[in-house]
Amino acid sequence: MSNRQDLYAHSCHYVQIIKQQKVFINSLRNAGMSVGPQPNYHAYDVFRALRIIDTKGPIGRHLLRKKMELTECSVRTILKKLLRDGFIESTQHGQVITQRGKEYLDAQPYFRMASHVDAGRLSLGPYDFCIVARQKSASVSNGISQRDEAIKIGGDGATVLVYRNGTLTMPPGFMDIESDYPEDVSTLCETFRFNDGDVLIIGSGSTRRQAELAAMAAYDAL
Repeated sequence: MSNRQDLYAHSCHYVQIIKQQKVFINSLRNAGMSVGPQPNYHAYDVFRALRIIDTKGPIGRHLLRKKMELTECSVRTILKKLLRDGFIESTQHGQVITQRGKEYLDAQPYFRMASHVDAGRLSLGPYDFCIVARQKSASVSNGISQRDEAIKIGGDGATVLVYRNGTLTMPPGFMDIESDYPEDVSTLCETFRFNDGDVLIIGSGSTRRQAELAAMAAYDAL
């Protein structure tokens, strides 16, 4: 086989990885197995609440509950924790973040470069949340452990891409995927200013919350 044919064969293999992830998820569901725990709220939701209060505050509890896609009881519990830790303050107009809360939020890696972006054909579900992990390429082997953690937490999965030589590549072979997904790669590169060695995690889920949790769990699996 010539080098050109070999590269083409490898490229086709990597393009199939996303499809295989979807088949894997569906096989679990068809077997009647749960694809992830469904707690009232997760520890990641505390970070999510703080971020929403930081960007949307002052914000009332009712609106916060809608944005977080959680129950009233769960949001009330989270707010009590944030108030107790001195990360937020309650005002007549709603919850606001404190300086201590800002410093705590800035110390978390999940939202430094993150956004809800439609990943198109690179997506594994209706909603996507992308996190850029700066200079984390050495932590990526095949992306399977990140996918599994995203599923365990209740998401539809996670796609892991590495920015190399000016373009996004897919593990394990780190082949250039731009020719197969030109519009999707263009959208992601325009949204995030990648540097060589950066890792892009696309968490997917049936809701915005599940997509965020999937991406955060996948990030922690790097």
